[in-house]
Amino acid sequence: MKYKEPKIIKEKKVKKEASIKFWKVFFIQGGLFLLTSVLAVIGAYELNKLAQIKKIYLPTTSLQDFLFSFLFVMFFVLLFVLYRNKKVNKFKEIIYKGLFIITVFWGGMTVLNLFMPVFVAILVMGILIALWLEFAKVWVHDVLMVLGLAGAASFFGLGFTPSVVVALLLIFSVYDFIAVYKTKHMVLMAKEMIDKKVILGFIIPKEIKYFKGKLSEIKPGGNFMILGGGDVVFPSLLAVSVVPSGVLKALVIVLFSLAGSFFSYWLFMKEKEPIPALPPIALFAIIGYLLTLLF
Repeated sequence: MKYKEPKIIKEKKVKKEASIKFWKVFFIQGGLFLLTSVLAVIGAYELNKLAQIKKIYLPTTSLQDFLFSFLFVMFFVLLFVLYRNKKVNKFKEIIYKGLFIITVFWGGMTVLNLFMPVFVAILVMGILIALWLEFAKVWVHDVLMVLGLAGAASFFGLGFTPSVVVALLLIFSVYDFIAVYKTKHMVLMAKEMIDKKVILGFIIPKEIKYFKGKLSEIKPGGNFMILGGGDVVFPSLLAVSVVPSGVLKALVIVLFSLAGSFFSYWLFMKEKEPIPALPPIALFAIIGYLLTLLF
């Protein structure tokens, strides 16, 4: 005799499984987000101490200079992505990989050199990059992104005032919305990066076991999600910018940014299509910053 589950029990089971899956994925995404942000704050704290005793020089950056530099770089990146030529396409992957390696190596060296001798930091980054080139595993890629973004945020964030970073968050939130929903060039760039196996963002596996997967296995609608590097580094810049005023304030911003990351993930799971992740993250980060002004 076969027993048929009542419909209401079956629906509850499906909802429970969906809820478990939802939290599993966010645990991975939130963990990578939090690790990068906290490491950026710790790195900035150490860099700020060195700057105070004048052992290093940290450049300051104005809003105009940053926007000009960004627009300049993006103009050529878009031209490169949109330009379709067989000869150029053969070299695209090599160029993307070269830029990725330079970026993560510099950022990783910035943060690792604060806690270990320079030759050890070079050895660690060299091994990770060699593993990335040879085996192209998801976990290696994400480790490199954590180190690269944390180093970049800790170095450049101290050169901004909080008000400038707030302005950048607002500007790039609007840009993110337009780039995803209107011009859609951000979606095109993401597809291009996936195709060339060079992703400037975090690869979020839907199960921890997929961390062992290869970059070649990543495809839209598969076992992975993509969280853009900018969606992590911009709120980290805000947290780092307040480090001179206190690490606790920076960590408050980190926690609010994490809440924004959760809200962004919830929206993505609801829409089931690419969304601009930065606006909700920026909103929560700014709320966190405003709260720090009260103490």
